[in-house]
Amino acid sequence: MGLTPVDLVEAHPWRRVAFTTYALSLSFFEAVILDALVRGGGRSQALILADVDGVRASISEQGAHRVGKDYEVEPIAVTRGVFHPKVSVFISADECHVLVGSGNLTFGGWGGNCEVVEHLHAGFAADAIADTADFFERISGNTRIRHGAAAFCADTAAHLRRSVQGRVGNGDIRLLHNLDRSIAEQIAAAAADLGGAERLVAAAPVWDGGRAIDRLCDSLNLQEIFVHSHSHGCVTGPGGDNWPRGARTSIRPVRVSVMDTSDEAARFLHAKVFELRCKRGRLLISGSANGTTAALDANHNVEACVVRIQRERSIAWSYVEAEPPDPPVDSDTELESEERCAGVLRAILDADEVTGQVLTPSMSGTVSVYHHGSSGAEFLVTTQLAADGGFRISAPNLEAWAMRGGRVVIRVQDRRQRIAEGFVSVKSYRDITRRAGLVGKRLFALIAGNETPADVAAILRWFHEDPGRLAPAARNDSQNGDSGKKDDDIERLVPVAALRGDFAAAFSGTKTQSTTEHRNWSRFIDQILAAFRDPRGPLNNTRAGRAVDDDDEPPKAISQPQGEDSATARSLNLFRRLFDLLTKDDAPVRNVLTAFDLTQYVCDRLRPEPAQAKGWLEQLIRVLVKSKAPLDRRDDIAAAILVALGTESDVGRCRWARSCLLRLGVVFANEPPSADGVRGYLAVLPQRATFTELWTRLAVLRTLPEQVASYRQALEEGTPSDGYPDLPREVHEEWPLLKAAITSPRARHDIIIESFKGGSHKFCPRCHIKLPTREIYKIESRGIATAGNCCHKIVIWNRD
Repeated sequence: MGLTPVDLVEAHPWRRVAFTTYALSLSFFEAVILDALVRGGGRSQALILADVDGVRASISEQGAHRVGKDYEVEPIAVTRGVFHPKVSVFISADECHVLVGSGNLTFGGWGGNCEVVEHLHAGFAADAIADTADFFERISGNTRIRHGAAAFCADTAAHLRRSVQGRVGNGDIRLLHNLDRSIAEQIAAAAADLGGAERLVAAAPVWDGGRAIDRLCDSLNLQEIFVHSHSHGCVTGPGGDNWPRGARTSIRPVRVSVMDTSDEAARFLHAKVFELRCKRGRLLISGSANGTTAALDANHNVEACVVRIQRERSIAWSYVEAEPPDPPVDSDTELESEERCAGVLRAILDADEVTGQVLTPSMSGTVSVYHHGSSGAEFLVTTQLAADGGFRISAPNLEAWAMRGGRVVIRVQDRRQRIAEGFVSVKSYRDITRRAGLVGKRLFALIAGNETPADVAAILRWFHEDPGRLAPAARNDSQNGDSGKKDDDIERLVPVAALRGDFAAAFSGTKTQSTTEHRNWSRFIDQILAAFRDPRGPLNNTRAGRAVDDDDEPPKAISQPQGEDSATARSLNLFRRLFDLLTKDDAPVRNVLTAFDLTQYVCDRLRPEPAQAKGWLEQLIRVLVKSKAPLDRRDDIAAAILVALGTESDVGRCRWARSCLLRLGVVFANEPPSADGVRGYLAVLPQRATFTELWTRLAVLRTLPEQVASYRQALEEGTPSDGYPDLPREVHEEWPLLKAAITSPRARHDIIIESFKGGSHKFCPRCHIKLPTREIYKIESRGIATAGNCCHKIVIWNRD
């Protein structure tokens, strides 16, 4: 078996890829073509130019999820016709290949049907490559064609011309298109250059009764045409016949041997091929053009064909006599269904703003805009369409939804109930994938909630290499987010360009403004942090067995405990190291809050040992209570304190918890904090009491510093109170004197109340001699101690 088109797709790391098609299957494109592009190492700026009919049909495909992000689809509307060429362009720094054929970008077009494809390379078909450049230039500026890819088409034409610069062709292979002259006229001119036509053999699945072929034969001075009758029938299409039944030219049905080999016998005919034997040679024309007026004449469909010119007499196609096919059976399918009547739009999402244009049908005035999500149509906004169908709306949270997975489709509906639908290109996706590099696919899996333990290990290692990646990078940081590292093109995914009329810069590989990239990355990091806070349950470890890339290999210093899933064990080891970095003494509050969310994620998804999780949580609480945590996160921190207390709630732990909560500014008269923000911790830390029970207990409890403050008030007033019930037990050695001092001025003379600063609490405030070690502990833990190395007075720490 020879080289197939898919072999070419995965044979090289392509930088720029373009496809033109009429029919379109995005599930095929993603499963076969896009997969092959990635496997080939390409960072392809992939764009599909498809007729609005193909785009309309592809919207209903549920198997396509990456459109608008990993590749783009640009709908093409043609006045008085359809966009019908099947051209594929593959360009890298040192290679240029073009495929021109009959097959659409579908499963059938790339293998299921009997098709024909020409493979053109700059080395032997420089003229045809230059013609292809001309074709894309004409697409960008033709007034009959409505689309938003003018800049991309012009830029692709420039790349094609550069690939053949300095190469001289012999004119034997050319690409024909009908954006300037009809295909039929160009065929007739080529035949005239070879002395005139002597015989025409044609194969096509669609004819228009014979009108087009009659005009072609008239221009060629032929009274007879040989038409291939395929043994297994043709691919049927709307609005055409499978045979030129009404032609006045003599039609001879034949079975052409090259079109009816054993390998192709079971396939439906979709190839479009014309062989012209001339007096001084032969023409072979193949491509997208059927035997119809819409294809062969001007100002109808947009078509593209390759003509091979053989300037010497050669062996022509052989054939046997055959019978014409039976007429196609009329379909009972309702052609006026909503899917067939729906129009097509194009749109781009930039942060919270959607900019788009309705291509078909012609709409203006007030319209309603909907987002088609997994649960159906969701109303977004009512807006006004411009005269050209353009619109601009605000769509908060749509980018976040797109990042969680799946394509983004919006629908516009006017007051006459006419609708137009289309895919939305996510503009920020390209910046994000370039900056994230190879780990980007894993980050998107994390956001979508379908990550594996291997993904988690790779992500944690990536963050451990540079914890700054967990926060929006500075505007002058490197493009891939690496601190001090070179931007390595090899570590990029297939990027996505912006789907709009002025996206030449995106497709030409130029970098967008750093401010825009910074904002895109910042929103992306927000999505990752939100995923850390989203409870999802434990990962299915059986999914961890998929192949691990080279970049996933753990550092050799990290051990892998026996009996654990290796990816999960690797993730936990990496997390421990990252946790230490994020919570070190000089770490900013932002890092500690990130560690708080990440730890909860690890608890929820990887389920570490409860003792380990408890240690992490208590370390986080200590750091966060000392810092100035943002007000919007204090409820989560308070809830975390209750989770830690719920594991063991003795008096000492309750005092610790109340002290932490008071330092946060909690008001116990309010309701307890919600557990929604700490469900990950609750997943691994068993609770002995509910939040409400703990809250009620803490509300009436008093910490030792609070009791010491109550004692000082009683001392000042000279009246005992019940505000310090635990002091007689906690400072039993000092208590007799403390009790007496409330009512006895003489005893009060033996008490020193001091507001310590720094480490001064370790010294007697009267004698300035260091306190005994035991008394230092008492002053720190209870707020009361005895100056045992000097005056033996009782020292009370005034913490107010």
